[in-house]
Amino acid sequence: MLRREGYTVLIAQNGLEALNLVKAQLNPRIDILLSDVAMPYMGGIQLAESLRQTHPGLQVLLASGLPLKEVTNRREPEFQPEFLAKPFSVSELAGKVRMLAQAA
Repeated sequence: MLRREGYTVLIAQNGLEALNLVKAQLNPRIDILLSDVAMPYMGGIQLAESLRQTHPGLQVLLASGLPLKEVTNRREPEFQPEFLAKPFSVSELAGKVRMLAQAA
């Protein structure tokens, strides 16, 4: 769906793979990170915090089946990512990504 909307998409199976994928890019410009909160090896919050060190303007959209309050408790107070509760619709995802793309 994101590719159909014209976005370039990099896909990783987990946070550690995503971090390595970004590091391996010839043009490492990453505007938006869409990640699940709970993933093997490295969760979405830790991934986002790592990528924000090298990509300070990175827009972050975290998705989770966990309640927002629980996700909020897992992050640093100054880190304010967008949040999408599972299950979500394609239109909800598209709307959040469009909003973040405009801010990037």
